[in-house]
Amino acid sequence: MKQQRWFGMTARMGTVLSGVFTIMATDMYLIFEQKYIRSNDCNDNYLQTRSAGVLVRQFIICWTSSVVFFLSFVTIIISCFLLYSVYAQIHRGLVIYTIWIIFYEIINIVVQILTNNSSVIEEVRVVRWFGLLSRIFMHCFWIFYVISYAHIIYKSQSQGNIISYNRRISTGNGEFPRRKSKINFTRHYSG
Repeated sequence: MKQQRWFGMTARMGTVLSGVFTIMATDMYLIFEQKYIRSNDCNDNYLQTRSAGVLVRQFIICWTSSVVFFLSFVTIIISCFLLYSVYAQIHRGLVIYTIWIIFYEIINIVVQILTNNSSVIEEVRVVRWFGLLSRIFMHCFWIFYVISYAHIIYKSQSQGNIISYNRRISTGNGEFPRRKSKINFTRHYSG
């Protein structure tokens, strides 16, 4: 059976590239956004406010660097698990990756909204939003491959087939005579 290709890639190749992309994009996100996430004002004045909404917002803003680092670390671990799941053909690993990436990007949108304050230059805010939206678009593109490959693995496991090992096995019942080799193994001595 010939595997279907989208944009010149099979579902397996696209899934592997999805994991690699997520690891690289997460590392770049941590490197470039570190300055803007850590530059938030976190003083104890917000504890004196009476509004619960302001209190929750200030608490989230103060802990964004820790939250983003933790979520990025978990994302890298899940991306490595995705690569292992492709190798071991575990469809649950691909489903876990898909759910996690959706959750991760929703949290990143919330962090972006909360950390875009007026002290940041307008051009920097535009570049940060462009980076976030382009990463989300690329995750949507790659998730198509992950879901397709998870479906392929699930179908093959439910039918009892293994995708990667497709070899004919001889029953060895002796109905067909063995072929003689055309290679002559006699030694010729020159002498």
